[in-house]
Formats: sequence, C-alpha cells, structure tokens
Amino acid sequence: MKTKFLAILTWAAVLALPKISAAQVAPALGNASSFALFTAVGAVENSGPTIINGDIGTNAGAFNGFPLGVVNGNIHVADAYATQAATDVQTAYGYMSTIPCVTPVAVYGGTPAVTMGPGSYCVGGASTLAGTLILDGGGDPNAKFFLRVTGALTTGENSLVLTQNGATPSNVYWQIGGQVTLGRNSVMRGTLLVNGAINMIAGASLIGRGLSREGAITIDTNTASLPSFVVAPVVTSTVWLGNRTTDWFTATNWSAGVPSSTLDASIPSNTSPYPLIAAGNAAANNLTIGTGASLMQSGGSLDLKGNLSNSGTISATAGTVNLSNAVTTQILGGSGSTQLWSLTIANPNGAIQGGAVRIHGVLAPANGNLTTNGQTLTLLSNAAGTALVNNNGTGNVNGNVTVQRYIASTNSGLGYRHYSAPVSGSTVGDLATAGFTPEISQGSVYNTSATPGFTTPFPTVFAYDQSRLATVTNNYSAFDKGFVVPASLASPLAVGQGYIANLSASQLVDFVGELTNGNQTLSLSRNAAATANAADAGWQLVGNPYPAPLDYSLVAASDRTGLDAAIYVYASDGPYTGQYRAYLPPAGNNPGIGNSVLPVAQGFFAHVSSGQATASLTFRNSQRLTTPNSTALQRSTAETRPMVQLELRAGNGTADMLYAYAEASATAAFDTQFDALKLPNTSGLNLASVAATSESLAIDARPVFTAATVLPLTVGVPTAGTYKLAAALDNLPASLDAMLTDAATGQTVNLRLQPAYSFSVTSAQAAASMTGRFTLHFAARSVLANAQALTAAEVTLYPNPAHNAFTVLVPAMAGATQVHADLLNTLGQVVRRQNAALAATGARLAVDASGLAAGVYTLRLQVGATTLAKRVVIQ
Repeated sequence: MKTKFLAILTWAAVLALPKISAAQVAPALGNASSFALFTAVGAVENSGPTIINGDIGTNAGAFNGFPLGVVNGNIHVADAYATQAATDVQTAYGYMSTIPCVTPVAVYGGTPAVTMGPGSYCVGGASTLAGTLILDGGGDPNAKFFLRVTGALTTGENSLVLTQNGATPSNVYWQIGGQVTLGRNSVMRGTLLVNGAINMIAGASLIGRGLSREGAITIDTNTASLPSFVVAPVVTSTVWLGNRTTDWFTATNWSAGVPSSTLDASIPSNTSPYPLIAAGNAAANNLTIGTGASLMQSGGSLDLKGNLSNSGTISATAGTVNLSNAVTTQILGGSGSTQLWSLTIANPNGAIQGGAVRIHGVLAPANGNLTTNGQTLTLLSNAAGTALVNNNGTGNVNGNVTVQRYIASTNSGLGYRHYSAPVSGSTVGDLATAGFTPEISQGSVYNTSATPGFTTPFPTVFAYDQSRLATVTNNYSAFDKGFVVPASLASPLAVGQGYIANLSASQLVDFVGELTNGNQTLSLSRNAAATANAADAGWQLVGNPYPAPLDYSLVAASDRTGLDAAIYVYASDGPYTGQYRAYLPPAGNNPGIGNSVLPVAQGFFAHVSSGQATASLTFRNSQRLTTPNSTALQRSTAETRPMVQLELRAGNGTADMLYAYAEASATAAFDTQFDALKLPNTSGLNLASVAATSESLAIDARPVFTAATVLPLTVGVPTAGTYKLAAALDNLPASLDAMLTDAATGQTVNLRLQPAYSFSVTSAQAAASMTGRFTLHFAARSVLANAQALTAAEVTLYPNPAHNAFTVLVPAMAGATQVHADLLNTLGQVVRRQNAALAATGARLAVDASGLAAGVYTLRLQVGATTLAKRVVIQ
C-alpha cells in the first residue's frame, strides 16, 4: 500500500510541474520531416527484408541493401534534397539543446511499466531503456514530449515505448548525444535526433524518424515508419445490453450491433446475463469489462485487434483468444480475474501484460512476443489438464512465469514424485506448496551417514548423483547410494535435471522463472569401470525441461549419444513405494515399446551405457507436443514384431510389466538400443527376464522366437500370498506357442490357451527374489488335424494349486468328440466325474473341488482312444 501511495504522489508531482514543454514549439524539420531514416554523414547498410514507410537516404556515404529491403517512399543519396535535409537535421538538433530540462530522470522505462505525462525530461550520460515506457497525453491530442539523453541510448530486447490518451509519435522528440541502438524486437516511438550512428537489431521497429547528424545507419529485418503511415482507424463502440440471452453473436444484445475488429466492445456492470462465446469466431477492437461483469468462453475464438481491460471476470473452459494487431503492441490489462483457455499472439509487435493472466490450455506466441511486464502469468494445472506453451512460432514469452503441476496419480496420499523444472531460475524452495514444506535441514547428515535411513527428520527432497556410488559408504544398495539431498532451499533446480519430493497428490507444485525454450543439451557421465559399483553406475535422473509435454519417441538416436535407448518413469503407489515403467524408443519402422509421453515437469531416469565415460542428451522444441496431453500413448505405426507382454499382478491392484519381443538386429545379450534394464520397484513387486549376459531386463529383445528360445524369469513379491502372471500375445507365428513353466509346481501353461496363471508364494520365497522358478519359452504348435494322440503337456490345468475349483483346457484331437474326466484321491477313489463335448476348438472343463480335503489328486482324462493324467494339488 505504501509503495502504491508513493507512486500516486510521484505521478501527481509530474502533473504539477511547470508546463514549459507543453507549450514548447516542436523543432522545425524541413526536408528531414519526410525521412523515416536519414544520416547527414554516413553509410546506410541494410541486410534483411526491411520495410521503410517514408523516405530514406544519406547526404554523404554509401547506400546498400535496397532492394532486399522495400521503400514505400523516395531514396535520396547526396542530392539537393538530401543536402537541405542534412542542414535541417543539424538545425533541429541544435534547437533541442535550447529546451530546458524540467524533469531530470535516472532512466527511461522499466518493469513494471513507467508512465510519463507531457513535458521535458533528461537523462545524464549514456542510458538503457529497458522494459516499457508509456507516454500519456492526458487526453490532449497536442501533448508534446521532449526526451533528452546526453550520451548513447540503447533499448533493451523486447522493450516498448507506447503512446496513449492523446499522445502520438508525431509529438514525441528525442535528442540523443551518442549512438542509438534499438534492441531486438523492441518498439521505439518518436523523432530521434541523434549525434551518432543508428543501429537497429533484427526485429526492432521505429514509429517516427531516425535522423542522424553524423553516423552510419545499420538495419537488418526492421520496420521504420513515419507517424503519418500509422493511421488509427476510426473506431466506434458497442455496449453489451444483456437483453435476456448470453449469446455474443445476437445483435440486439449490443447497443450498436455485434462487435467487430473495428468496433470497441464494452461489457459494463449490472448488465447480466453476461455474454458467452460457445462457438464461432468472435471479434472486437478494444474490449473493456467492468467491475462485477464477466465474459465466459466455452469454445470458438475471440480475435482482439486492440487492448483488453478487464476489471471483472473472464473465465474459459475451451476456446482461444487471439491478439492480432499488425501495427502496435497490445495490452492485456485490468485488475480483474483473467483466466483464458488458450491465448495466441499473432501480432508482430507483441503483447504486454498490464494485469495478471491465467491460462489452462495452450499459450502460443505464434508471431510476436508476450511480455509479462512484472505481472503474474500462470500456466494452470488440475485434474482437467495442464497448460502448455507452443513455441513453434517466431515469438517468445519474456519475463517470469508461474508453471503449475497437478499430480495425476493412482496414489492420492504421500509418495515420491519425480519433478523437473520447466523454467530457469527456479529453486528447491519452489517445491513448497500450501501444505508441503521441503525438509532438507539434515541433508548434510543424510549425505554422509553410514545409515542414512535413520536420519531424523528424514529429508523429503532429493537429487541424484551417480558418482556417489564410487565415493559413499553406507548400508544402502548400490543404486540407492546415488540419492543426495540439496544443500539449501536456495539451491537451483537445474534445467533438464530431475528431482524427487515426497508429498501428497493433493498438493499443487508451481515453478517460477523464465520459460525454457530452444535446444537444451545435458552433459552426462559414468563412473570408471574400475569402481566397485561399476555395474550399477551411469544412472542419471533427468527431466522434461519444457513447459509442454515431451514425446521421447521424437528424441533421435543422435540426440542421446552414449546413452542406452530406454528411459524409466516412476509411478508412486504408496508413501515410499512405486513402480518404474520402462520405455524403449522406435527402432526402424517399428513403434516404441511403452509410453513415450513425458508430461510437463516430469523427471525420469536415463542410463549412460556401459563402456562410455560420457554421454549427452539433447532436448529440442521439435520433440514437444503442441496440444494438451498428460500421458496418452503416442504411436503412429502398429507393432508388427512378435511380442509377449507378461504382467505380474498383486491382489491390491499393483502390477509390473515385462516385454519380450523379436528383433532381427538384437542378440540374447543385453543390447543398449533394443533392451531396457530392470530398475527394481520399491513396492517389492518385480518381474524381469535375464539376458544371456546376466542383466535383469524390463524389455528383452531376442533375434527371433523359436522352439529353442528360453527366457529365464526373475519374480519378486513383497509378501506371502497369491499372485498372477497374465500374458498378451502379439504377432506370434501361427506355428509357435508361448509357454510359461512354474518349476515349483511342475506346471507348464500354454499362454495362447490360458493367458493367466495364478501361483502362491510362501514367506520364505517372498523374502528373496525368485530366480529359476519361472521360465518363458516357446514350443511348436501341434497340427491337430494330423495328431494321432494327445499328451499331458498339451492339456492345461489352472490354477494349480487350486482351492475350490480349477479349469482344464483340452485341445481338439482328430476323431475325438468327447472328454471324460475323473478326479482321483490318493487311494484311487473317484471323487469328481464329468463329461464335456470336444469341439473343433477344444473343450473347457470347470471342475468343482469344494469340500475336498487338502492334498494331492490325479485328474484322469479319456479323450478318444487316449488316456492321460495330470497332477493337481487342492489346498
């Protein structure tokens, strides 16, 4: 409040100053008045598609670059007109020196924007104009501004000089005692009388004149326009009346018809029902919303040619707002609540915030910059989705932005979440929420303790440093030694790095800083092979660096040199437990395996390949998604390779997946580009295959599936109980069956006929990973039409052990039409008997075992002339 009061006093003091400059006569420009750019002595050099709206020239010097540049006026080089213009520039510059400095100022412009009324101002020495300078005419169309700089003047990148309330560029005069440099994508207004060179960086524009006494004019892809070329259209307005409907497009709801690109639209207070844009293409010049009034958008588009001043409420559930003025910068202002679904900047002069803005869909600086100007810009995130920035255009977002990240998880309570900051300048402290404060006070204790698990209070934020595997001695597993607590809340969240926080899914994390854009290359490393934990080294916790989802299938092999192809995303399912999900990028014409989408702020693990001391990972804008997407699978081609997807399921709903597939270029050993290593899940539920080189794999590629292909499996479960292995088969040859063998029960299951197999685990088995119990292998499929007999191996029985019932699958056999089944106890007594028809597709028998005593039984089957037996255990 005190700051605001002082600002009001300062503005009042400026208005109360003597009006010497308001009545001051403007300098006579003579012939120089027709030039958009002119130098009395110096070269004019253009190197881009510059547009000059007015005359251009020099009285003494070279003139190059037109054509390439376009001149909508005359070119004067060392002719009589230019000679007189040179004299007129000298006279005008001298006249400016006679105007007294009424108001000394330290600098022009700033962030937030600085507003000045009519008058005479001066800055001593060289100066930089950064941020925004607003020249306010106070309603006087003849208001004049005289601004002097005794040295050189540089305007910052994306800086703005704006005129409003009667002020015009034709009544703004600058005297600059040195060189003028107009920064990239900056906008300058007024007549510049310069004692030095004029240098316009690419994208800079001038509305007024650039007139030099002596110095070269250097231009590159710029626009320089005389004030007379920038003619404001005659604008009338239309006011919302609220005549019973909310339809924006109903003419009778407005005082002067539906708004258009040349009509200002006003939505005053107390005119409900307020307008709704549900579809179609709405438009307006300036849009003003009064206190208590509102505008709702649920679809369609709203194209604004002028400014937005919102003192009420704008809310949206869909649709886009476009800012598309082609001449001057647009302002998104007002003290109200402005929540847009999507916002597109289609204005080469850009847009500047004058108030807080929130966006839930897509922010697209397509053809111009959005400058936050010290105001709050928030990219929203909730259960409905997360906002993103589409940086495929030519513009950018300048200034700090708040990027939110809602936690979409099946675990709604506490859990470890892997984050990556989508902005630069964010810190560990930014992970704090309304209900979560990062705990790192005992980080130095944790980082050096032999028993870090006993640290109190236990840290809740971690980074990962794989070099610790070679230097740290503690009681953790080799991989877990890499977790490290940041030094302080002020520690930066490095762009492209991953971080872990233990917090509830109900918390909404936000990151504050400059949005990440463009290529981001991470330099990664791996411990030397001689270290004790070399086999576990090379893991790197990295992350999506952008304020947009990233599709890892678009990360080319050349962008991940020295890395295994696979990445690993962690999904929390409890306070300290979760699952690592592996993803393998496409190979050749085949799609990737797993989910390729990395949402906004998603951290993940990558692995520096064995034998590589260093690696690099390059993120590019071309890898970003441009439409909202949280985790949906991006797949452009269908899988054609033979594949077995085997899932280990627990009774509480948790699961772990193994992919085994045939890839001609793969081997039975670990292949960095075709396999994915197994990162053990903290939930204790783990399924992996074992490569020929002994690595545990989450994705296992073999050169081909044949009857000789055998994949030993490792199964880990957290507690004793009943678990299930469920299979999905894709593209297996018709001549080949996938088989699952359980050595503990002696059962072999044909996964084509029985896709799920239940098994029991004792406490002793659960305490250690089960290696050797299960095997995935393949067998030649029987040609039943020529089969003369049926073997016990071709009959499937599950579950085994069984409780109250079990199922028997009998394949078809030539000449057989019936199946007769007897269940015998250890005394040879028949305790169950049933018959079933044997169709061309085989038979399924559901055998009731309820009421039977626990023990070992024999199932005797009579199929045609064949009699066979299967062992079954009843528990």
